[in-house]
Amino acid sequence: MVFTRYSTRKQVNFEELPLAVEQKKSIKKSLSLLIRIAVAILACWILYKEINPDQVAQAFTRLQISTLLFAILCFCIGLCLIGFRWWVFMRAQKIYVPLFLAVKLTFLGQFFTNFMPSAVGGDLVRAWYISKHTDKKLQAAIGVAADRFMGLAGTMILAFSSYMLFMRGEEGVFQVNRKENPLKTFFQEHQIPGYWFLIGGIVLLGIIFLLTKKFDLKSFSKKLKDIIVHLFQQAHKVFIIYIHHPLILLFGLTISIFMQMLIIFSFWLIGRDLDIVAPIQYYFVFFPMMWVIGSLPLSIAGIGILEGGLVILFVQFAGASGDLVAVLALCQRLAWFIGSLPGMVIHLAGAHHHKDSEC
Repeated sequence: MVFTRYSTRKQVNFEELPLAVEQKKSIKKSLSLLIRIAVAILACWILYKEINPDQVAQAFTRLQISTLLFAILCFCIGLCLIGFRWWVFMRAQKIYVPLFLAVKLTFLGQFFTNFMPSAVGGDLVRAWYISKHTDKKLQAAIGVAADRFMGLAGTMILAFSSYMLFMRGEEGVFQVNRKENPLKTFFQEHQIPGYWFLIGGIVLLGIIFLLTKKFDLKSFSKKLKDIIVHLFQQAHKVFIIYIHHPLILLFGLTISIFMQMLIIFSFWLIGRDLDIVAPIQYYFVFFPMMWVIGSLPLSIAGIGILEGGLVILFVQFAGASGDLVAVLALCQRLAWFIGSLPGMVIHLAGAHHHKDSEC
């Protein structure tokens, strides 16, 4: 009797479980990608509605090609410095790979960040490929995160220190423009019918219902707990390593700030060609600020978010022309795209797969 009762239970096909998990992951990735694409399109549309295309095209004629090439060169130098910083961090973790490999993977990661319309960022690409060149796979991936954190720390320090040194006393600039909120003005000029919010809410609730209905929260929470504990243990080891090498942290921070200042200086030269009315100190505040915001997974490679944010900041706080700032923002994007092309060559040539000897 007991045997009959247990034998009638529903049998679980364990071979189908990995497939179901992969399907759930694929659905979530696709949904995340669609949301980020929608945000990018919306941000670009809002920016396009606020500028004059004819004036933007005319502003491009003022730009010196040599200035744009210099900005591209500075960006490429910056990527080389990032690769060097990352290489130094890995050596502190006793992960010995050639310097040239670190630089190649940095360019490759930047290429994926700028050109691949997916949720896979350049840091994940770097972490994936560097794990093929060392036995300390998880520590190498955590080292990529530490390198990214150092870059963001340098960006925030640069923005904050620039504001405290150059803009803190300029209260008049903020007070004059604080009355006008660009987002409020936009929504006042473009009234959205209320039923669109209702439809959007229903669709969002439906998506949440479908995801939660097919989602095993208990199993997911257990797996997530195990992953977090393991990551914490490995991250703690990496943290202890860096704590015992404060000069390496200081070196990485110095490299980050110098590299970003070089790139911002090149963008200031572009702004000067475009006759943008804004002193250089505004560049050292606004660009790092938008880089931090653009690093958030809000849209594809921050498209639309970075450009629109720069236009809002320069117009509201510096009194610059929105059309000219839009050209400046597009030049930044162009420099990033062209500067990332060596990563495409590395990917097509398969240079990142080569097993270099240890150095």
